[in-house]
Amino acid sequence: MSCSLRDALKDCMGDILGIREDIGAQLADVYLITRNWSGERVGDGSYSESTHKMSPIPQIVDYSHDLRVQEGGTYKSGDLILKGVSLDAYTEKRLRTDTGIRNVEKFIKVGDHYYRTIHIRERFVTWDVHIRKVSQDENERRR
Repeated sequence: MSCSLRDALKDCMGDILGIREDIGAQLADVYLITRNWSGERVGDGSYSESTHKMSPIPQIVDYSHDLRVQEGGTYKSGDLILKGVSLDAYTEKRLRTDTGIRNVEKFIKVGDHYYRTIHIRERFVTWDVHIRKVSQDENERRR
């Protein structure tokens, strides 16, 4: 039974991508947040959250100060790219923040800020995830 190079690399990418976290070189921790509201839609009633810390932690790239990128109109101030998200550990569906369920919302939390997924690009053995900051999250309003 033969194994492709891609399959072989996917099996060990967790260890390779985890080096940044192992030496403490990450800019911030990254979490996947799912928020379930008690009412019929987002914002109705109270909510409960489930939090999953992404591991290995992806590289956080901030292009918001690069005028060459902003001129193209794809990136806005405050947008981030999460690079090196393990293709083996995460599916595209799990990285998306749109749920299609009226009383459930998802976010990607980087540090203290909440983001929504704009675009996901599949690489050879990783994902690149373009995220945009939510103007103000429920938790930020309550502070």
